[in-house]
Amino acid sequence: MWVNGIATGLGTVGLAAALLCAPLPAAAQMPGPDLFDVPAGCTAFLTVQARECTVSHHWTCEGDPEGTHWRVSLDQDGPYYLSYTDAEFRWLRGWSLRSDSTTVLVEPEDDPASLTELLETGSDTMVFSLMVEGQTGRFRRDYTGFDSLTGGEVTVDGRTLMVTEFTYQYGVDGGARRVEGNQFVHEGWRMFFGGVETVTEPDGTSFEYNNSPMEFAEPGEPGFLTTRPIYDCGDMMSAAPAVPVWRVRQ
Repeated sequence: MWVNGIATGLGTVGLAAALLCAPLPAAAQMPGPDLFDVPAGCTAFLTVQARECTVSHHWTCEGDPEGTHWRVSLDQDGPYYLSYTDAEFRWLRGWSLRSDSTTVLVEPEDDPASLTELLETGSDTMVFSLMVEGQTGRFRRDYTGFDSLTGGEVTVDGRTLMVTEFTYQYGVDGGARRVEGNQFVHEGWRMFFGGVETVTEPDGTSFEYNNSPMEFAEPGEPGFLTTRPIYDCGDMMSAAPAVPVWRVRQ
């Protein structure tokens, strides 16, 4: 499951500090015009252009446990979220760069998220907690949820993605906040990508957003490590065809 919410190399910790402290978007240190620079000792392997005016970059670092990787997400104003996940796509750690808050997975989990189980059986349940620390203090947030494969597939920029449906919820003031919808999984990259998702608040109000991937760029391909999102950005709406939409409730 993918969210828009450590054993690390010092370079990556330094990057997090730089992103937190430097003016945006200048915090993304540029090796060239409009290119994102990953930390020393790390290797970028993927750039994703997505809906909602977002571009993200993915990299691995020397000395990190095998299967872990980092992701930074940027919008028109620069970097806003940095995350660290493992081969099972457990949310090990995250930094909300503009609110100066962090999340850390509480281990061991009651029921860890497992991408392996999802791929092998078609479904996966999870029960886990994150410690959240920010300007309002430090607290524990408890999550329950599931992922399941729908059996559908889509092709995005030449890559085949499996379609999932998911639900997770966690406590907020007034009750439980519920997030549900559809996402995408690439088996080779062992990664989730966002899709059309609905957030429902304890009072019943809800809103929908679409983080579907539109383009992928690997090393040497056009757009790799660009800092410029191109889909759904302000008045410059892309005319490219949208990814097919799957919903939990048809």
